[in-house]
Amino acid sequence: MRAVFQYGIRDIRVGEMDPPVPAPGEALVRVRSVTICGSDLHAYAEGSISGVRWSEPFVPGHEVAGEVVDSNGTGLAVGTHVVLDPAASCFHCYYCDSGRYHLCRNQLFLDMPPAHGAMRELLAWPASRMFVVPASIDIAVAPLLEPLAVGVHAVELAWQIEGATVLVVGCGGIGLCVVQVAKATGARRIVAADLVPERLGVAEKLGADVTIDANRPSAAAEALEASGGHGVDTAFEAAGPQEALDLCLAATRSAGGVVVAGIPAEDEYRFSSADLRRREIRLQFVRRQNENFPEAIRLVEAGLVKLEPMLTHRFPLERAKEAFELAEEKRDGAIRVAVLP
Repeated sequence: MRAVFQYGIRDIRVGEMDPPVPAPGEALVRVRSVTICGSDLHAYAEGSISGVRWSEPFVPGHEVAGEVVDSNGTGLAVGTHVVLDPAASCFHCYYCDSGRYHLCRNQLFLDMPPAHGAMRELLAWPASRMFVVPASIDIAVAPLLEPLAVGVHAVELAWQIEGATVLVVGCGGIGLCVVQVAKATGARRIVAADLVPERLGVAEKLGADVTIDANRPSAAAEALEASGGHGVDTAFEAAGPQEALDLCLAATRSAGGVVVAGIPAEDEYRFSSADLRRREIRLQFVRRQNENFPEAIRLVEAGLVKLEPMLTHRFPLERAKEAFELAEEKRDGAIRVAVLP
């Protein structure tokens, strides 16, 4: 079967691999859509993600939806549209027993060693980690339920959302999901900041009350002004660079909090401990999502979250290299770019 392989930094090629044979408990899915996320771009441009590297060509992609072609006794009907949770936890370790499945130390994750990713024609995965996609959701945009689940988890980790002024720095897929989930959760005012004007336009359409060009030296002052001068209650860092966290910290009020969902290229952040201590700023990091797919699907079905505006470009599998180039360069208004096997 055909598959996309990354051979090295910015080296994407289409090749062949053996079709998978589903193990007990797994269903076989014909992949219909895979979207490229920020962590995929870290691996593409830097050769690793949070220090994890592949030693041989690997198949990227973990935001994936498809059609069941072999239920393999799992109870999923052939032809069912499903979105996959890319994290398969063990469900018997300390963290799983405490309900923190996303922190499982025995977890298998799509496109992280030793599991190849989803940019291929067929994929076998545990049926327990598949969620039925309602007919109202286009299968091409259904992979975006994964970053939406991350957005739901990020918002549930925040200290104050209902009635709050919220800042979202980074209006890529996860940031735009956070904008919408925060709105649906009752945020009073949402401020969105990004470097790309087109993304700010989408953020405004999806619920942001104020948008800020993060390129401007006055960005922090503008965020403070949008909050009434005292600072936002909760800020979400959804971009990755140090400058994004700096903006969040500068714009957050004393006794407020910053939720970090982005991944920095250097795998570290720097900040003044004295400043955070004096203002009692709370800092919360986000690791993926924790059983948030059902809520993500509910929000879309209820019309509270729109996925379509975030899927800006679609490419056939043969043009995967172009898809990665466009996603990395963020040109032509690209937010989430899909590869359609």
